[in-house]
Amino acid sequence: MEHPDPAISELLNRYADIVREWAPRLDLVSPTDLPRFEERHIADSLRALPAVIAAGPGPCVDVGSGAGLPGIPLAIASGRVWRLLEPRARRAGFLEEAVRELGLPCEVIRMSAAEAAAAGFDAAHVVATARALAKPDEAVAICRPLVSPGGYVLVFHGERSPGPAESEEIAPGIAKVVVTE
Repeated sequence: MEHPDPAISELLNRYADIVREWAPRLDLVSPTDLPRFEERHIADSLRALPAVIAAGPGPCVDVGSGAGLPGIPLAIASGRVWRLLEPRARRAGFLEEAVRELGLPCEVIRMSAAEAAAAGFDAAHVVATARALAKPDEAVAICRPLVSPGGYVLVFHGERSPGPAESEEIAPGIAKVVVTE
């Protein structure tokens, strides 16, 4: 994966290698996506980077992180602190290993968004991301409680699908919903 900063390129490439190593055991991504993982998943995730960088100070959260998408590429490229929410034990274990190997400022939390909000992570983030979590409006509803007022939810909804209500399209297939309360 090419990036203007060689250190970021190296970490993104190491992340892709880690996913390829673990994917066959955990069904992290489709086997047909592995040869084009950088293009299909990492580059797609990084399309949200300008919005992440523009956010105010504070941590970000990737809801339903699964294989770490988009949270890990965004953590690598932004240098921001991220929480990776993943309720499935095996995938959370993968995320912990990837974060450790890459030395990222990420915390893996093995909970659903609702459990995390009830556990004190409500309104604790400036950005929440959702990629392949649920239908766009549902994804916003799931993520909203985790975002502080003035922060926003970034929903990856696909270029052919409509974005959630009350959203602004920040890139083809990525919608931004500002949290007001």
